[in-house]
Amino acid sequence: RHEYSHSEKRSKHAEEKLQIARRAVELIEEGSTIFLGTGTTVEQMASMLPACRLRIVTNSLSVFSLLEASEDYELCLVGGMYRRRTAAFVGPTAEDTLRALGIDTAFIGANGILDGDASTSNMDEGRIQQLVFSKADTRCLIADSSKIGRHGFYTFCRLDSLDAVVCEPGITAEDRVAIEEHTQVIC
Repeated sequence: RHEYSHSEKRSKHAEEKLQIARRAVELIEEGSTIFLGTGTTVEQMASMLPACRLRIVTNSLSVFSLLEASEDYELCLVGGMYRRRTAAFVGPTAEDTLRALGIDTAFIGANGILDGDASTSNMDEGRIQQLVFSKADTRCLIADSSKIGRHGFYTFCRLDSLDAVVCEPGITAEDRVAIEEHTQVIC
């Protein structure tokens, strides 16, 4: 259950992450409030966002840094305790901020998908992900197929509470069926 650093994760399954990000941004509606989580696949979405009116909420310093110069978006960085390993803000301050916000669609990554659960490597990040999904009208888990059949340290949601899992087109039929027992797969 090794937790890779943010920079280590960027190079793993890079092509799959790009394919997933391209598909995920197609789900974004103009004028909506979206949450972009801290994962490297979600981070890929930042450079592909449509040039339209959006409100973007994130606890990812990397996502914020990629978007801060754009005038197309209203950008909300959720502060808190900073985790250097994943460039994420977590903890009670971040959780209190998120409780007050309305989110149309949340895009959150995972370190593992197993037996109908989505998990991550860190409890504090998992608590944020859990809270965001509870606040969002539409919940999308963003994960490449290398995460399927694996379990991270902290389970933050059941797949049957999600609207979709966005994966790369090359997902195996077996992995697709395992997810579709709980929610839809979008490739």
